[in-house]
Amino acid sequence: MELRKETLGNDKWFAEGSQADSEVEKYYNTWGKDYEDSVKSWDYDAPETAAALLNEYKQVDGTVCDAGCGSGLTGAALNAAGFKSVVGFDLSPDFAAVAKEKGVYEDVHIVNMHEKPFLYEDNQFANLICIGTLTYVQNVPDVVREFARITKPGGMVLFSHRTDMIDDEFTGQLEAIKADKVLEEVLVSDPKPYLPGNKDFSDKIKIVYYAYRVL
Repeated sequence: MELRKETLGNDKWFAEGSQADSEVEKYYNTWGKDYEDSVKSWDYDAPETAAALLNEYKQVDGTVCDAGCGSGLTGAALNAAGFKSVVGFDLSPDFAAVAKEKGVYEDVHIVNMHEKPFLYEDNQFANLICIGTLTYVQNVPDVVREFARITKPGGMVLFSHRTDMIDDEFTGQLEAIKADKVLEEVLVSDPKPYLPGNKDFSDKIKIVYYAYRVL
């Protein structure tokens, strides 16, 4: 995969997404610290929106897991919203190092969401949040079940997903998780802006916020 740093975020790969671990890691490692300037220039506010939703719906206090934490934008938003105990994990060691430098995480681990079970214990976290990450994950509903496993009963599992990746099969798989009494639906939002300032996303690709309570 040939990468040109000056086009990252404005290329076909970023618009289409990929579930190949090596591609994802290489792409974001190359983007590096310029990533945050890029997404902020596109009016990316999903971390702040998600942190506000977690504050609204949470019933269990304690450590929040930031799954797919990237460079730490969601961790910073959680910290600003009053969540002072946050543990993050990401596929990219380079991005995890950037996140750790922010000083808003108790720890940041390297975790590949395609390798289950994750390294965490059952019921380890009070709440879990995963924002702007599931584009790069195969079989998202299975990962959501793993999110539920590591979150305490009563805790929230809150994640975002791109509208172009939501179909009847995906929705049916989430319904099956509810039917299995793993999670209780709290919120499925209307489509919201994702990267409105990016030409490939603008009003064409939005995100939906999903909030569930662990049973």
